[in-house]
Amino acid sequence: MKKALTIMIAMLMVCSMAFAGGSKEVDPEDLTLRMLWWGGDNRHTPTLAALDNYTATTGIKVEGEYAGWDGYYQRIVTQLAGGTAPDLIQIDQPWFSELCSRGEVFAEIDPEIVDLTTFDQGFLDGYCTYEGKVMALPTGVNVNTLLVDRAMLEDAGIDPDIVWTWDNLITEGRKVHDKDPQKYLLQATPDHVKFWFEILMAQIAGGVVGPDKEILFTADQAEQAFDYIQQLYDNGVMPPYQQTSLFYQKMYEDPNWINGNYAAVWSWVSSMERDMGQRDLDTTQFPVMENAVDTGVLMRPSQLYVVSSTSDSVTETLKLLDYMVNDETAAEILGTARGIPSSSKALAVLEEANILDALTVKATNEGIAQAGAPQSTWQMNSEVIDAMQQVIDEFGYGRLTPREAAETMISSLESTLARL
Repeated sequence: MKKALTIMIAMLMVCSMAFAGGSKEVDPEDLTLRMLWWGGDNRHTPTLAALDNYTATTGIKVEGEYAGWDGYYQRIVTQLAGGTAPDLIQIDQPWFSELCSRGEVFAEIDPEIVDLTTFDQGFLDGYCTYEGKVMALPTGVNVNTLLVDRAMLEDAGIDPDIVWTWDNLITEGRKVHDKDPQKYLLQATPDHVKFWFEILMAQIAGGVVGPDKEILFTADQAEQAFDYIQQLYDNGVMPPYQQTSLFYQKMYEDPNWINGNYAAVWSWVSSMERDMGQRDLDTTQFPVMENAVDTGVLMRPSQLYVVSSTSDSVTETLKLLDYMVNDETAAEILGTARGIPSSSKALAVLEEANILDALTVKATNEGIAQAGAPQSTWQMNSEVIDAMQQVIDEFGYGRLTPREAAETMISSLESTLARL
């Protein structure tokens, strides 16, 4: 589906650009801007409040369009292709290069309108620049974290301050299931199993796909990773694949997680509050094997803001973007709804107002301390992700042995990368 939709951009953008003739600037008094984002209520509520404040202070009306994660990517692709995209759009960072490559879908960020000096230049260069142009801005700093229920660990006889290793993740982790067969150490939906595979491959081989579209691992190395994941299942550290498969990309809806049957879960800091729900959790670091090539722990923008090139007013949308990332009042309203702000100006506001949540700061600092190299654009490609997930699904359902999964993963990635 993603492939068909992204191809649509290439076909329809030509038509939309030909007829639109570029963005037209209009009288601000006659203008209504649209902003699109995904998230939960903890993001929707402050964002809508910030937009209301913008309207009150500028007179520019802004309509907020918000949704959950499911179908969000397809929605953006369809709107970009049809020339109906909102003016300001929140996208996931892994989509950035892929979407930019489909045509002139986003407007360049004009430093005369948006203050770029508040952002780390390396962060802009690494995550927000396409073909030498700044085409996006980060909403915040995002890192991987491992959420843990200290009380559950203690109840199972596990030191809640344990430093996790790949060995004790199994030897200690199975105590949870041994004490209560309904409970497990790790909640692991199919997309989370993919993460555990990726972090293992980063530590064993340096990653999955390199910057030159090269597969970075051998079949033996992939087998090592799949064999370890199989041990997590066999030892009752993770619940059966079938038990969590209904909650792909929405682990926070899993009743077993909500009701405290899983003690820990992989998360992003930017979605940590949503994932925690009403549970009292702590954060900790991931296992890192001795002589690891890379930690596999990711640090990147929480999300990116981009401006549609077909906006009725790119100039006014850029002013709205500057407000969202740099304005002091907006910073105080938004808080950490998208993680710890990337803008030094917004961060200073939260620090002065003592708004920063202690657990968010702790998780962010832990993640930064462990962070490895960014994944390549190719590894973050949606078709590559789909190819990996399909193999992991087959393995998770018991249709492939670790060796078969390793060989299938290589052949599937080879054929996918050849098409890109």
